[in-house]
Amino acid sequence: MNSWNPYNTLNLQKLESTELFQGAHKKLRENKWYKPLLDFAEETTKINRVYLVSGIGSLLALTLLFEYGTSLISGCVGFLYPGYKTLEELEKAESGLGRKWLMYWFLHAALNFCEIFFFFLYWIPGYWIIKCLFLFWCYAPLQRNGADIIYNYVIQPFFQKNHEVIDNAINQVVRTAHTIYTDSDGHTTSDAHLHQN
Repeated sequence: MNSWNPYNTLNLQKLESTELFQGAHKKLRENKWYKPLLDFAEETTKINRVYLVSGIGSLLALTLLFEYGTSLISGCVGFLYPGYKTLEELEKAESGLGRKWLMYWFLHAALNFCEIFFFFLYWIPGYWIIKCLFLFWCYAPLQRNGADIIYNYVIQPFFQKNHEVIDNAINQVVRTAHTIYTDSDGHTTSDAHLHQN
């Protein structure tokens, strides 16, 4: 007695024989930073990596489309990279009023970003008063205000310890995105332009 097999029912064999599917499969098997993750996911789930990546991409698109999780995505887009670049500038900046305000705005943005994850903070009675007092302490006209203390004793040591690792990760993501964008057929856009002429 044959058991039901969705692979045959959905006629996925025809899909997998297409040039688009084969190209995506080849790209996702390249020895890049994501290969070990996809190897593990494919081995664990027994689902082809093209379907896994397509499913996750579709889920993210639907999340954006139906506005579930958009605050998290917009928070990541609006804070993570700009916040990192602000920390780089703070490391270069001399002491002075401009540096103090950079520290404050970084902390303000970080707090707003954290509220996305810890949304239950809103349920704490008096949370908004506590937040206002905290922000006032962060920008208070003192030589050692909250922004200065938090930055110097928490954020700066963490940033200095992990700066190189974060830079390498960002550079790898940029290189991968550039490769995917410009090298879908093994040719760069300049090569493609030359072939057109």
